[in-house]
Amino acid sequence: MKRKFLSLLALLVAASALAQEAKTGLLGQYFKGVELTGPPALKRVDAQVNFDWPEAPADGLPADQFSVRWSGTVQSPATGKFTFITESDDGVRLWVDGKLLIDNWTDHAPAEDKSPEFAMEDGKRYEVIMEFFESGGGAAAKLMWSGPSTLKQPIPSFRLTPKELAPPGELDVAKLPSDTRGLVGHYFKGREFAGKPALRLDKEIGFDWGEGGPGLRGTGIEDFCVRWTGLLKAEKSGTYTFITESDDGARLWVNGQKLVDQWVDQGATEHKGELKLEAGKSYDLVMEYYENTGFASAKLSWTVDGAEKKIIPSSALTPKVLTDKGQKR
Repeated sequence: MKRKFLSLLALLVAASALAQEAKTGLLGQYFKGVELTGPPALKRVDAQVNFDWPEAPADGLPADQFSVRWSGTVQSPATGKFTFITESDDGVRLWVDGKLLIDNWTDHAPAEDKSPEFAMEDGKRYEVIMEFFESGGGAAAKLMWSGPSTLKQPIPSFRLTPKELAPPGELDVAKLPSDTRGLVGHYFKGREFAGKPALRLDKEIGFDWGEGGPGLRGTGIEDFCVRWTGLLKAEKSGTYTFITESDDGARLWVNGQKLVDQWVDQGATEHKGELKLEAGKSYDLVMEYYENTGFASAKLSWTVDGAEKKIIPSSALTPKVLTDKGQKR
């Protein structure tokens, strides 16, 4: 009986250890083909992203023509600025806290890519997504970092927690909680609002991308456009002045009425329109924007009855997909 008890105890300890191990690392979803499409052929927790594959990454997957999405959270070991580093053969993209930090989605020989410095707080967790594809030949994928008191090294497993995250640019608006605030941002490549957009929830329109871009798959840093849609609720009754500031073009509709129409290349420029709103009432809001080249910014502010101008806060916005320019209510 004692021997059986000890055996059972050993099994429980081993199971507990496995459960603990399963809580560290990143969730890896492995796909056949290089487009990360369809159901994954394999899901597993990888302790680290530190691979140099001499053959297929797992049974049932090819040695070439496969792709992987790793997702989860990373915990900062200190407060300060960190650099994320990938080594890959072939393509790689990396998002941390929703920001696209590395984008080298090309066929290439083994290459190292470094992110801009990224500020982190000691002990805080940040969502991380890394995507990779292997076309042919050698295959390698590694995720490293360096920072305060941290030499360049693969991010250790105990700093990682697996979590299934929606791929950047995919948003199911119908499944958002009813108290969600912000606008639906539809991001397109080019300036014609053509093709399938990447979708995300933007808390407000207050972007100053500089010479960068929104950090969504397929949009790039130049030659893209955005359509934000949702409902706007007035804080109090009065005549509101809406102000767009954009580099380049901007158009704005509120309650189905076009208030701004400056669809031209321009440096960061303000344009205004006025409309009377009633407190507590919701109005359709649509703002369109495009970026040609160079610096990029898009902001939407308001003021009422001469009050100080401010970016329209998320508390006044509710996400909604609008297929037109909004209806008068």
